[in-house]
Amino acid sequence: MSDWWRSRTWRFIQTNLREIDMLDIDAERVVADMRSFSANVLMINAAGIIASYPTALPFQFQSPYLEGDSLQDIIAACHAADIRVIARTDFSKVRREIHERYPHWASVTEAGNVIDYNGDVQVCVNGEYQQEYVLQIVEELLTTHDFDGIFFNMAGYQTHDYSGRHHGICHCGNCRDLFREMFGLDLPGTQDGREATRRKYRVFQRRTLEGQRRRVYEFITDLRPEIAIANHREFGRGFNRMEANTAIGRALPHWQYAASENTKWAVSSYPEMVSSSSSVDFIDFPYRHVAVSPHQQALRLAQNLANGGALDYYLIGRLDNHEDRSAFDAIKGIYRYHADNEDAYANTRSMASVALLRPDNVNTAEYRGWFRVLTENHFPFDVLTPDAAESLPWASYRAIILPDARCLSDELAERLDAHVAEGGAVVASGQTGSRDQDDEPRSTVLLRCLGIERVERVRDDMQSSYFAVEDKRAFPSFGDTDLVYVDGPYVYAVYGDDTERHLKLIPPHNFGPPERCYYEEVTGHPGVACTEHGDGLGVYIPWLPGALFHRQGHLNTASFMADVLTSLAGIEPIGGSLPASVEVTRFESGDHQSQLVHLVNGTGHFGVSFYAPITMADLTIEFAADARPASVRSLVAQSDYPWTWTDGSLAITVPRLELFDAIVIR
Repeated sequence: MSDWWRSRTWRFIQTNLREIDMLDIDAERVVADMRSFSANVLMINAAGIIASYPTALPFQFQSPYLEGDSLQDIIAACHAADIRVIARTDFSKVRREIHERYPHWASVTEAGNVIDYNGDVQVCVNGEYQQEYVLQIVEELLTTHDFDGIFFNMAGYQTHDYSGRHHGICHCGNCRDLFREMFGLDLPGTQDGREATRRKYRVFQRRTLEGQRRRVYEFITDLRPEIAIANHREFGRGFNRMEANTAIGRALPHWQYAASENTKWAVSSYPEMVSSSSSVDFIDFPYRHVAVSPHQQALRLAQNLANGGALDYYLIGRLDNHEDRSAFDAIKGIYRYHADNEDAYANTRSMASVALLRPDNVNTAEYRGWFRVLTENHFPFDVLTPDAAESLPWASYRAIILPDARCLSDELAERLDAHVAEGGAVVASGQTGSRDQDDEPRSTVLLRCLGIERVERVRDDMQSSYFAVEDKRAFPSFGDTDLVYVDGPYVYAVYGDDTERHLKLIPPHNFGPPERCYYEEVTGHPGVACTEHGDGLGVYIPWLPGALFHRQGHLNTASFMADVLTSLAGIEPIGGSLPASVEVTRFESGDHQSQLVHLVNGTGHFGVSFYAPITMADLTIEFAADARPASVRSLVAQSDYPWTWTDGSLAITVPRLELFDAIVIR
């Protein structure tokens, strides 16, 4: 039996129901609303904190509002309309009255308190409820309702409540005993400075969650093998559900590539799973009833499509009683487009020649800086998670970028060295490889391909330092600029004799008053070091240009990074006249008979707001193509586009670009 989610390109809507929505919910209206969006997968609240169905289990709180159509009626009506239904569950909390009967299930703060939020008490991953009773609830739900899939909300260790208050790690008896059994140590406290113990605690979290996830996954697949299970990535089956969202307290500006990033790592790292990055309708938890800009939501959905993912939209309440419908028309338009062209989106794969590693203990700024430079300079790229990267094929990647990827396993490091030896390139920044997979410091340099013999020190106070650019052939963007500015840490390393050093460090110097604003020392410490390793090249950047670009956004930094990729690592971006605000991706069909090229117009992102994108005209894109195409046609414009093919290079003219375009090349 084939997995149903592999045989359809889905258009997903989550109506995150409030308990009062069950008072008058109407199954036929649910179906009609889904059809109005051209949607074919629904996620609806089912079990956990509140059971949205009559439950016989004494440890599950049954909703007192079950007066409308039942979940069984809704599922049956959806199935009759060829709409699949996913059960949303949340086992992170129990109602206060359940807690009072089973107090030992609760998560406990360091001070010995439980976390009660509006009468819902947080429970611990290692407690009896999550370890045993959750499976009984899942069994009741899936044997009494014909759900097609299941999603677990807020799974894992929770340290914050919905108001953003930090409560720290759980100190319940189960956690204390298990941690002591595993490491012979006491749990780290809030004021505890034992960094080594904190690292052990992260390992503890990973190991206990791995066991819990396996137990749940195997239980469900034994019970209902046809079920699509969310976010159990280690099994390579089901779907990955992420969110592109906003939050009032989050640092600005909004991450404009939120949906692209989610979709890239899910599609690239777990190709057998559906990538479903949800556009979250609301502003933040305290403001669930007001939507973000419809243009922001449309951009997210276009990014999903461009990167090989599904369409996914998430709102509070039902579609028929939602109080801010401002994004509905925009979402319906993209869903309708996808329904009309879904065959073009089935069974495609990325044609990227670059992979960007998304580290586990991620330096988010360094990673996002590289993400932006790759996107805005039109390098098609994939994103790999470290756990998936170890087993995925890398033959298509000319280069793999490691953005301050400090935690690397020995196995992944060996594979990276082998990739370079076989003719590939690795571009690494910062303190990549300085720690093992458990975040423990290494005593020796890990990656041989980088040419580092030893690290002498890491200096953090680098303000007012630069790199002198002397070799303008390697850095063609710096024809009229002689310096690259530096801020943030710098790694002083000793390199092998065969390492080629580029740029020269000008260490911190006087920057005021103006009369004393000059430097007197230019050192031999490099801004980038290149080492031949076998048939390939290791490129090491002993600082954090990605973090600097993400924080400040100056072209001085982005130009340096782009030159490293083109001149040193030998990567060619897509050419033409595309501005930096247009994202471009290339995918090919499973039978290799066609390509799908997307352009996504990001000009609507301005400051901290999202407006309608600026319409562009007469853009060109150019890239290598082995054969002359038979046709070049836009799915959006429903017309053929002008093109030329000369000496293995295909150039396409795009007459008009609004939010996005999708070009099929046969």
